[in-house]
Amino acid sequence: MKTFLALLFLIHTVKGEILYDTDFDSFPAGANNWSGNEGWISNDTTSGAQAIDENVLPSLLKTATLGFAQPTSNFTFIALDLEYDHIASEKPVVEIDTLIGIEDSTNGQRDDFYLSIYNADGNRLASIRFDNESPDSTSSQFGIWRVSGTNQFDTLFDFTLGELFNLVATVDLEENVWSASIDEIPIFENAQLSNTSAPVDLGFLAFEWELTSPSPYNHGDNFLLVADISIQSVDTPSHSTGGMKKIEVTHQFDSLGGINLNWQTAVGWTDQVEYSNDLVTWFTDLPGSIFENLASPTAITFSQAKDPDVTHRFYRVKRTQTP
Repeated sequence: MKTFLALLFLIHTVKGEILYDTDFDSFPAGANNWSGNEGWISNDTTSGAQAIDENVLPSLLKTATLGFAQPTSNFTFIALDLEYDHIASEKPVVEIDTLIGIEDSTNGQRDDFYLSIYNADGNRLASIRFDNESPDSTSSQFGIWRVSGTNQFDTLFDFTLGELFNLVATVDLEENVWSASIDEIPIFENAQLSNTSAPVDLGFLAFEWELTSPSPYNHGDNFLLVADISIQSVDTPSHSTGGMKKIEVTHQFDSLGGINLNWQTAVGWTDQVEYSNDLVTWFTDLPGSIFENLASPTAITFSQAKDPDVTHRFYRVKRTQTP
């Protein structure tokens, strides 16, 4: 049985126009059902390689998957048709926020997965590549790579197989640069988006599965899971919107299973610790969990004892602008 472990994740919020947002719960469950709904298209609509699943993470209800079955070719994409005109909107900065994970192979074949940005003409501008080559292989490329047109660069960051992580990419279409973070940790900042002569605009956002083998018969049974995705335009990148500083949260567990969350506040912003038992419904009733109207940046440690009656719990820190 394929299972996933959902871990703690922490977020901040920015104000902007929502271009697309889904947690896939409105999609029909089943093989090939990621494509054909809400503007998603794929070059493989028959094999079951892309699907909407209800069983990998039941606490999240439905999730989208890529890699569940033998594909029809060695490169499979599932793409969202956005056709965003950043010139007409006068908002060239777009933020892509998604909760994803990669499950490892059990059959000895290991492949690559991508999040890619294409322009309206269908030219790939840039990608984040998740290389799932065995870390034990000689000269292994396992880890996260940044692809800029025809060049690729090792970010020197790895990902943990079988765990969800929050990927946020901020793209400046006017300046042809972008930044990305994993669970609030920057993996690259203000890097060149595309090094080609193709027009820089946001036509499509794609998730892709590239086999190591040229034959689909030798596909890995590794797969990509996407729990949710939100795309929005903003006036400025989220790490500088309204002077807001990026939330960098660390956490520790004590010997009794309690958790400590550590971060620094920002003047003019309110921070709220929220919790959930299923990553669907979030609660805000923890005592002393709101931090607002602080005159200067303040180091915060928020502690929560383990509840013996709760088998698992998720926490996040949500930042909003103080009215």
